[in-house]
Amino acid sequence: MSDEQDAAPVARKGVQLSNTIIIGGLFMIAAALAVQEFIGGEGLEVGHPAPALTMTRLDGSTAPLESLKGKIVLLNFWATWCPPCNDEMPELVAIAKEYEAKGVVFVAANQEEPDEAVRSVGAWLERHPDVKPYVVFTDPSASADFLVKALPTTFVIDAKGGVAQVARGQVAGWRVKKWLDDALAAQ
Repeated sequence: MSDEQDAAPVARKGVQLSNTIIIGGLFMIAAALAVQEFIGGEGLEVGHPAPALTMTRLDGSTAPLESLKGKIVLLNFWATWCPPCNDEMPELVAIAKEYEAKGVVFVAANQEEPDEAVRSVGAWLERHPDVKPYVVFTDPSASADFLVKALPTTFVIDAKGGVAQVARGQVAGWRVKKWLDDALAAQ
C-alpha cells in the first residue's frame, strides 16, 4: 500500500472531526442564544404594573386580579403537562399555606387550552388535591398580556398592583419566600 492510500482514510477522519466540531460549535451558539432569549428576553419586568386579568375559579365564579389590590399576590402560570410546573407546585402550595396568614394570596393560573383545561385539570387535581383552592383559569390572552414565554412563570405582585419579582422557569422555594418577605416588608 502506498503512503497516498494510507493518508486517504486519515484525511476523511480529519474532515469528519472538523465537521463535527463546526456543527457542535454552531449548536452551542444557537443554544446560548436561545437561553439568552429565554432568560433575558423582553418579558413583563419588575416595576411594571400587572396587566388586567380575569380569573375563573373551579366553581365558575370570576374575579379580576385587581380585586386583590392591597394584598401581595404570588401568581404562577402553569400547565398540567409541564414537568417543571409539576415539580415546583407542591412547594408553592406549602409556601402559600405558610404565607396566607400574612395576607399573601396564591393564584395558580392554568394556561391550557380552554377546551382541554377543565378535563385535564380536573384529572390532575385528583392526584394533587392540595392545589385545588388556588387553581384558576384565565383567558388565553393572559399569558400574552403578562408576556409569559415559558411555563412555569411566577410573579410576585405587590400590594399596589405592580410586579415586584418575576421568575421564568422553575423557581426555588427559598427565593419565593425571600421575595414575599421583601414585598411584605415594603408594604
